[in-house]
Amino acid sequence: MSFLPPLLLAQIRTCAKQLPSPILEAVIDLLRNSAAKYCNFELKASILKQLPNVNFRRLVGELLETWCREAVYLDSTAIAAALSTASYCEVAAQDELSVEVVWTGPVTEGMPLRRTEQVLLQMIREAQQEFILISFAVYKIPEITKALVAAINRGVRVQIIAETPEASEGKISFGASTALGQEIARKAQLFIWPRHKRLTDSEGHYGSLHIKCAIADRKHLFISSANLTEYALTLNMEMGLLVHSEYIAHQVAEHIERLIQEEFLVSLNLP
Repeated sequence: MSFLPPLLLAQIRTCAKQLPSPILEAVIDLLRNSAAKYCNFELKASILKQLPNVNFRRLVGELLETWCREAVYLDSTAIAAALSTASYCEVAAQDELSVEVVWTGPVTEGMPLRRTEQVLLQMIREAQQEFILISFAVYKIPEITKALVAAINRGVRVQIIAETPEASEGKISFGASTALGQEIARKAQLFIWPRHKRLTDSEGHYGSLHIKCAIADRKHLFISSANLTEYALTLNMEMGLLVHSEYIAHQVAEHIERLIQEEFLVSLNLP
């Protein structure tokens, strides 16, 4: 059984998530330094009157009401400690997982968004050990190609997984080796999903390699609607998410590695 009632824990977490850091710190200090150590009307009133915003007063008021109702046996220093701990955990969780919206297309005023090509180039240029790139179509991306070559030359292991013209039934005209050039074809690890390894329905239709993502050093994962094509990076309306999370990025990279080990993805043999 929890030392703190579940409803009180929920209110503490809500305050830690929604109150700005200076306001939260002020509430913690007021609770820690209060002469009236246990919940009562005077203590609640003295804390709430020092909060400048009606929404802040509502959040803290609900917390204090829950404290008085659910855990009157706890003194104010215990509530202050719980708030401080929740605040630390919230900041740590944000540091471990953050997400950015990435956009290509019309831009509206007041919404600063990073473009798809900018994000990909930064990920490639900052990669130190490993870079995995997966796309359905690959065509006319000279800046990306140049960055990939530079990454390979500084010792980054580059893996590229792409659809093939044969398996796409004419939907794409060029494979990754042709689109990215011979230097990439020689130095990067290129993989395809062979047609005979694909799921097939009763009518003979088979699946496509439709993923568009990039993983840098198993710490950063970019998931996008954009193929690696000139139009996708310049003219189309495309959206993606850049996820900064070692746990999630590592999980996806490990899955890709297992697909290679189990030969669902096979090396593209080049002459």
